Amino acid sequence: MKRGKNLPLVSIIIPHYGGTKILCECLKSLENVIYPNIEIILVDNNSPDDSIEIIQKKFSKIKLIKSNNNLGYAGGCNLGAQNANGKYLLIINNDTIHEINWI
Repeated sequence: MKRGKNLPLVSIIIPHYGGTKILCECLKSLENVIYPNIEIILVDNNSPDDSIEIIQKKFSKIKLIKSNNNLGYAGGCNLGAQNANGKYLLIINNDTIHEINWI
């Protein structure tokens, strides 16, 4: 992801359980964010579909954390937070679309 020298790192955490199309749209919108210092953490809650394999091919710069169990929304958020490096955490749904200047 983009890096900024004097801006704090923001960790964007996305808990996920299936749904390739919605997740791709979300990640595409995050690629255009102008805030220069972000990391995107995708927490897969043991999705039953092939969304994670597709995402790994299309979005190689995201940090992917795979859970062997469905931890639910809060559990996925907590697992993402445990693996985040940012000063700030932004937790978003996988079906959201973001404007370029939302951060």
